[in-house]
Amino acid sequence: MSHSAISQHIAALAGIPSQPPAPVLPRRWSFIDRRTGETVQYTCMDGCTIDHTREIGARVFREDVWCWFWDEPLRLPVLEGGEPEEFRVLSTVIKVEPWSGKVAERLPYAVIELLDEHYIEGLDPDGLETVINTLATRVEQMRATHRRLVEVRAKYRQRATVAVRSQADEALRRVRGEAV
Repeated sequence: MSHSAISQHIAALAGIPSQPPAPVLPRRWSFIDRRTGETVQYTCMDGCTIDHTREIGARVFREDVWCWFWDEPLRLPVLEGGEPEEFRVLSTVIKVEPWSGKVAERLPYAVIELLDEHYIEGLDPDGLETVINTLATRVEQMRATHRRLVEVRAKYRQRATVAVRSQADEALRRVRGEAV
């Protein structure tokens, strides 16, 4: 199996699309500013995945209009109340709120959903890179833990096998009446 095929298989198991989504052209539409009655022309952010049907031509507050691109969610079983439950983990959104009261949100920024409903928000490209690097470091630590786990299990099984053999040999000697 080639490296690419392996990557696609792992991606399929993780729920990640093997091919990037086709580019979505920015949509241009208008709404009516609820405060001023003015018709506002709006162009979505490149790749916006929000269905703006309810806002198109409607009277809305400008600050209620935003765009985002939400990636495919990764779900993992997390122990919750003694039972495993599927949770979204490490989902990333690119979002823009052109009329936000926060100037930083008027440019596209990233939001990471660490675990269902728990977010790191307002990440500019440097902030997102910092989170990615932090997670990459953690993944490397997890790989080291995996290697240790494999070694520890092998040694544990070996000791358990030796202990079982010793106990079996001792029982056999007793049956034969040999000195223990």
